[in-house]
Order: sequence, then structure tokens, then C-alpha cells
Amino acid sequence: MPITSCGAVRVHHEEHGSGPAVVWIPGTGLYGSSWAPQTDHFADRYRCLTVDLRGAGSEGPLDGLTVADLAGDVAAWMDAIGVGPAVVVGLSLGSAVAQELALARPDLVRALGLVATWSSTAREHHIRRHFESRLYALEKGPLDVFAQFAFWMSAPSVIDDEPELQRRVEALLGEHTSRNPPGTAAHFRADLSHETRDRLSTISCPTLVVHGDQDLITLPWYNRAVAAAIPGARLETIAAAGHLVWLERPDLLNDALESLLASST
Repeated sequence: MPITSCGAVRVHHEEHGSGPAVVWIPGTGLYGSSWAPQTDHFADRYRCLTVDLRGAGSEGPLDGLTVADLAGDVAAWMDAIGVGPAVVVGLSLGSAVAQELALARPDLVRALGLVATWSSTAREHHIRRHFESRLYALEKGPLDVFAQFAFWMSAPSVIDDEPELQRRVEALLGEHTSRNPPGTAAHFRADLSHETRDRLSTISCPTLVVHGDQDLITLPWYNRAVAAAIPGARLETIAAAGHLVWLERPDLLNDALESLLASST
């Protein structure tokens, strides 16, 4: 895995395929490799770069970590390796980082894919309570208790009707988020810092917002609000999917991303 020194931060990334560059930013406590269902699909036509965020693969100070800090890491890494402008796709926390990156460094972002997103932790109280509760469970209880509450990220229909898929999803989440609990905690604190609602109207690149219709974390109307705030943004809703849409319905998500990548590279 290549390592790039960016000041006090050592950024880890992986590359798959060749062609126009697509940067994939993972969610809370997840590593870039979690994007495998997408990079496996697109690597025959695109240079897929999966970046690890500080606290989950990349190394650097965690105290007071914010979404803006993480976006700064990604920008410094893109500058250092000479990537950009690129299509940038972010999931959950990664979507917040992608928003901040597009706002701070529009020269690096050719197009934006926001998967399971939101715009204001301070004003969207349901997601704020989620982050606070998950952080409390992670810091105060055994790791297995924290892991029990991951089911909220799944679509209820997956839990009810697709037990094998649910087992695979929970296994992947548990494997990723248990690697570095302090890093995962720092990510939850960064989630709590996210605030872009009043600035999204200044994003001018092509943007696609995608969410599951059963997302219980970044609620469907949070995603709709982001799409409404960004001029010209498109919104796609994926059926029978929750917050884990990229794992639960990878083919449908890939189909949704196809047009964004094809029209922007």
C-alpha cells in the first residue's frame, strides 16, 4: 500500500485499474478496501484510488479531528501524487469529506458522488443522536456491545429477509471498525463537526446524490436536502437498501454511478 507523507499525516491509499482518476473516500471507521464492490466493477475503465482516512489506515493526530481536517488530508495527498481534477465519491463520513473537499479545493474535484449523505449534524438531530450514541457505546462499553448496534445501518428488509447478506455485512463492518477503536471514535467526533448546509450552493461541479430508501442513519430527506442545495445535482434512490447501500445493493449503486463517471471523465 503506497504511503504519502503530508505534513504530520501519513496517507495510505491503494490503486486499481487505469484510466481517468476516481477517488473513493470511505465512511466512519472503514478503510478504503471497503469500496471493493465498486472498485472491482470500475477498475477495467478507471484508475480507482481508495484513500484511507486519518484514524483508519492513515496516520496522524486524532485530537479534535474535524471533517475539514480530513478533507485537507485528502487534498494534500491528491496534490502530492498529482491526481486531480478527479471524480470524487464519498460514503457517509466520506461524503462529508467530499463536500468539504469540493468547497475548499474545487480545482481537485471534477465531479462529486455523495452516497448516504447529510449536511448539518447540528440541525439534523436524528443523525446527531446516532453519532453521540455510537460514540458513547464505543468509549464506555465493551467492543462487542458497540458492535451490536451496527444493525441500525442495515435496511430493515435485509435483516428480515436476507439473513446471509446481513451476516456478511456485519462481519465486514466488525472487522473494519474493530481495528482501531480510538480512530473510529475520532471519526464519530468528526461526524459531529459536519456543517456544510449553508455553503453547498457554491458547489458547481456535476453532483450525484445516492441513498437507500430504508437508510435509518442519513435519512432519505437528509439526502434530498443535499441534492436540493447543490445547483444541478441529481438524486437517485435505491430500493431495499439502508445506510450500507454500497454493500447491500452494489450492482444498483454501480449502475447509478456509471452515468456520473462516464459523463465526467
